[in-house]
Amino acid sequence: MTDYKKIFAQEMDISGTFQECYAFSIHKAGSSLMHKMIIDVCNLSNIPALSIPDILFLEGISEIIWENDENIINLITPGRIYCGFRQFPNLLLNESLNLKDKKSVLLVRDPRDALVSEFFSFGGKNISHTMPEKNKESFIKEVQTNAYMDINQYVLNSAKYYQDKLNAYKNKLNFDNVLIFKYEDIYFDKRKFLSDIFNHFSIAIESNILDHVANENDIRPEVEDITKHIRKGTPGDYKQKLKPSTIDKLNEMFTDIAAWYGYDLYSNP
Repeated sequence: MTDYKKIFAQEMDISGTFQECYAFSIHKAGSSLMHKMIIDVCNLSNIPALSIPDILFLEGISEIIWENDENIINLITPGRIYCGFRQFPNLLLNESLNLKDKKSVLLVRDPRDALVSEFFSFGGKNISHTMPEKNKESFIKEVQTNAYMDINQYVLNSAKYYQDKLNAYKNKLNFDNVLIFKYEDIYFDKRKFLSDIFNHFSIAIESNILDHVANENDIRPEVEDITKHIRKGTPGDYKQKLKPSTIDKLNEMFTDIAAWYGYDLYSNP
């Protein structure tokens, strides 16, 4: 049995006086940047925050292991912001957490761009994703199972899983208490993005801290570099990377769920 208390001991010694809040995203939607900026703001503001997924990833513990392990529930108490989630973990549906009454934010992206970005992180030929500190070999081995695929094969093969993650958020979160952001929000105006998050959480942050964190993280590559986690970033990249026939298939598959999140795929084919 995994000793979660030992793994998180350093992060669990302090808690605040506010109701716990959550930051959700999806892989390659700007998730790493959002979670990093939230943690940066919290560290500078003495606000307790914890990324359960990121810490467990570095420990070499995969999502499939911990996301249904109800021992994780013991780590979730009032007085912290919980971030790092890139898909909805079913353990958060436990009635003791009363998630439906808690404030959350959710960052999403045009699924066509997200899947292209995922190829360059996990496609097997080029692995730009952060490596775990433990069990690195297992991570690399899993990723390289896709190395035979070209980008069009990869995105079509991964599309259903990505669609399932978008649907899981839609079906399991209470959107009366969820503030949705698009990738374009974090890409073009990080200062407003951060301000809106903490206003939604009803947590006051000094203006100079928001300025500092936004400026420090405002990275926009001038040229594409497939070896970097932030490879390119520009919205609409799928148009240059995918075949028209692949785009047509993705449009048909994602049109309804993308529209629900505010993306009209046929107005920007």
